[in-house]
Amino acid sequence: MHKTIQIAILLSLLFFSAPSSLHAAETLRVASGGFTTAIHAVLWGAYEQKLFRKYGLDVEYLALNSGRLGMQMMLSDDVQVLFSTGVTAVTTNLSGGNLAIIAGGLNFFPNKLIVRPEIKRAADLKGKILAVGGFGAANHTALLVSLEKLGVNAKDVTIIQIAGAAAQMGALIKGVIHGLMFNEPQASIAIKKFGMQSLIDLSEIKTPFPQNSFIVKRNYLESNRDKVVGIMKAVTESIYMLKRDRPLAIRLIKKYIRVNDEEAGIGYDYYLAKHAEGILDLPDRRGLQFVIDDIAKTNPKAAGQTPESLRLLEPSVLDEIKKSGFVERVK
Repeated sequence: MHKTIQIAILLSLLFFSAPSSLHAAETLRVASGGFTTAIHAVLWGAYEQKLFRKYGLDVEYLALNSGRLGMQMMLSDDVQVLFSTGVTAVTTNLSGGNLAIIAGGLNFFPNKLIVRPEIKRAADLKGKILAVGGFGAANHTALLVSLEKLGVNAKDVTIIQIAGAAAQMGALIKGVIHGLMFNEPQASIAIKKFGMQSLIDLSEIKTPFPQNSFIVKRNYLESNRDKVVGIMKAVTESIYMLKRDRPLAIRLIKKYIRVNDEEAGIGYDYYLAKHAEGILDLPDRRGLQFVIDDIAKTNPKAAGQTPESLRLLEPSVLDEIKKSGFVERVK
C-alpha cells in the first residue's frame, strides 16, 4: 500500500513539475558597459517597466563600469546582449572574435574635455594628469582626438585609468587629475557645481564614431534569433515610451546616475529627446573605419581591415523589426 502511494506521489510530482521546468524561461543577461549616460535609460525602462517580459523574455539587467568587462562576460556566455561602445566589437573581432553590431545609438563623440579651473588654455595641459575610464575605451579615443584637435601632443600629458563617473568626478574635484572626458549631464555638473570648464566639445564637431552599439555573438544570434529580436523590440518600445513620458525617464535617470532633477533633465533632453532613435540605425561605417584605422597605428592586425572584412555590422534584426511595422505601432 505504501509503495503504491509513493509511486502515485512520484508520478504526480513528475506530471506537475516537469512541464514547468521544461517551459521555464531561460534567464538572459543584458548589460550596459562603460560610462553611464541617459541614453542607457532605454534599457532601464525596458527592464523596470517589464517590457522584456512582455516579449516573453526573462531578462537580468547588469550595469557595468567597463565595456571591457562586459565583453569578457559576453565571450564567456555570461552576457547575451551588450550595450557598449563599438570599439569593443572592433578589438574583439581583430583578435579572432565573431561579434555583430545589431543596433546603434549615438554615432558621434558626445564628450567634452572638462578641466580644472587653473587650466585656462590647451598649452596648460602640458605635464598634467588626465583620466580615462580604460585604455582603449571610447573616452580614451575621444581624449586622444581632443588633444590632437587642440594641438597637444599626447606624450606631453600623463593618462591614467579611473573607472566610474563618481570616482572620476571625485578625482577631478580633489585635484588628483586635471582633466577628463565627460558626457552630459556629468559635464554640466562639473562646470556648474564645481567650477570646472570645457576646453573642447567634440559633439559640435560630429566626427563619426560608434559611441553606442548593441552587440551580440553571431553564433548566439543565429541560434537564438527570436530572443535577440524580442530584446530589441523591448528596447524600441522603451525608446518611445520614455519620449512620451518624460517624468518616468527623469525618475530612471535619477535612480541609476544619482543626479538631481535639473541634471537628469539635461541628460534627458540631450540623449533621449534628441538622439535615442539613433538606436534604430546601425552605426556609421565611417566611424568604425575611424576606429580600425586608429587601432592600426599600434596594432598591425588592423592594417587594411574594414567593417566589412571584420563582419561588424548585422542589419537583419533591425530590418525585421522595421519591416514588420512594429516601430510604427509603438511610436
